[in-house]
Amino acid sequence: MAEHQDPAASAASSSASTLILLQISSRLLTFVLNQLLVRLVSPSVFGLANIQLELLISTILFVSRDAFRTILIRNEPGSSASSSKAVATSSRVRRGVSNSIHNISLLPIPIGFTLTAIACTVYVRYISPLAMRSLPSFHVSIALYALGALSELVYEPLIIRAVRLGRPTWRVKAEGIAVLAKTISTIATIILLPLFSTPSFIQSWVEDERSTALLAFGIGQATYSIVTLLVLLLFFFREYGIAPTIDLYVPRSDPVSPPRYFDTPTLSLCATMSSQGVLKHCLTEADKFAIAKYSSLEDQGGYALASNYGSLVARILFQPVEETCRIVFSSELTQDGGERKRRVREMLGGLFKMHFLLGLVMVTFGGPLSKTFLYVMAGERWALQTSAPDILAAYTWYLPIMGLNGIVEGFVQSVARKEEIQRYNRVLFTASATFIGGLVMSRSKVVEGLVGKTGLVWANAVSLAVRAGWCWKFLRVYFGGDGELGAKAALPGRITLAVLGSVAAVLRVAVPRTMPMDEQLVSAAESGRIQALNLLAPTVGLTSGCLAVVVGSIVVFERKALIKALRSLRGQPHETRKTKRS
Repeated sequence: MAEHQDPAASAASSSASTLILLQISSRLLTFVLNQLLVRLVSPSVFGLANIQLELLISTILFVSRDAFRTILIRNEPGSSASSSKAVATSSRVRRGVSNSIHNISLLPIPIGFTLTAIACTVYVRYISPLAMRSLPSFHVSIALYALGALSELVYEPLIIRAVRLGRPTWRVKAEGIAVLAKTISTIATIILLPLFSTPSFIQSWVEDERSTALLAFGIGQATYSIVTLLVLLLFFFREYGIAPTIDLYVPRSDPVSPPRYFDTPTLSLCATMSSQGVLKHCLTEADKFAIAKYSSLEDQGGYALASNYGSLVARILFQPVEETCRIVFSSELTQDGGERKRRVREMLGGLFKMHFLLGLVMVTFGGPLSKTFLYVMAGERWALQTSAPDILAAYTWYLPIMGLNGIVEGFVQSVARKEEIQRYNRVLFTASATFIGGLVMSRSKVVEGLVGKTGLVWANAVSLAVRAGWCWKFLRVYFGGDGELGAKAALPGRITLAVLGSVAAVLRVAVPRTMPMDEQLVSAAESGRIQALNLLAPTVGLTSGCLAVVVGSIVVFERKALIKALRSLRGQPHETRKTKRS
């Protein structure tokens, strides 16, 4: 007889698929925006916005808030006994958390404001490229990025409260609306601003198309953050009222003697996680740091385009899954109960199965078809005159490791104790050394002759594999070395593996023979898009046939495993050996 699920306990698991679908929709809209911008802006501005300015704002936000969010969305974030007693006196919008813990969620605001001022000043004066610094809209654009960062820090307490109140979809809905607003405002600025440039100060902004494009990126970023803040405030105002929502930003002490404003154990855990977060961020963004330092803006644009397409799966699928898993892990595993633990174990097993299968499909098709993909999506300039195809091909190997690491590292950060987090710091140092070693090797003539300009991607992949390996080992120990969470259980069946291997070999041999010469592609592009696509018909036909074979084998041989995985992701119970015996 099957065991009964606790509805309250499985709320986070049952909403996981909803969260993922909402976030996938938001990421798809972001992809549409980037696809439009590729055709509208120069490679130098695209590189500046997507490498340097994206790195600037992500550094500010990650260092300021990531550790606090990770710790404070836990159901039991390590509070002291007296703090737990103070929960009973909380208002409805503050229910389930003491004032001394809620006050910690306000700390990213002053920390982030200070860091924003310092980081933007240093970037403008010392780091930004001279070619961009001379653009009329440069300083205004940096100010808009800073405004966007500050707005995101202001709504951080609302994000944490929404998750703790069982409303994680509020954030996703707000971000979806904000992405739509960002898309409209960015494209409208590029297209419409030159038409309404009567004021003299606006005329100076639109004299150079690079200046207009840079301003559009800044307006889009500020619009996204402000709209997200306004929508979240609207959700809270409607549900809890204006005064209680504003009260969330007022620090209050616990009603204990002596009064205490911050819970010491939780604050200490946040500090430990923050120190780890800085190192983790440097590792995660190491490729951008390196490309920003050593490459021209045009090369940065090519790298940004390849990484944007390469990380498309990461942004659309892996990142939403990772963020949703953190919420589920934090809400399920911080409470006692074998049923909760079993449910999370099944969810992890399902995620591993889907990630391995998707990763193998990406590796099979990505490498040989990267140039074809870029030619169709971005045009001949990006596909034939830059290193973007090689970088995109390398990303197809890097992304499966990234997706796996996102899940297992999110698990560690959601359940690990302080001493385990400190132990993981040593792993991060090892991963850092691995990346630096790989980066140095990639700059040697011998290795550069083998990997070209993709050395950064491979160094990142090896470094990330070190982190993922340790986290996976931690996860298996946590669940008692369960075989369901091993690599063998996550891999597809032998027949599916054989089909994928055969298709990969066929594509790598046949695609170079079916693809036209670069000169033919350039000439066809000048004659019209239809003629250019006609030249690719043999390659597209071959790819379609191979894809049909792979999909057919997955449907026939992996259907049951995938259905089980999807059920576990939705939190639906299914029979196990244990439940059959009971």
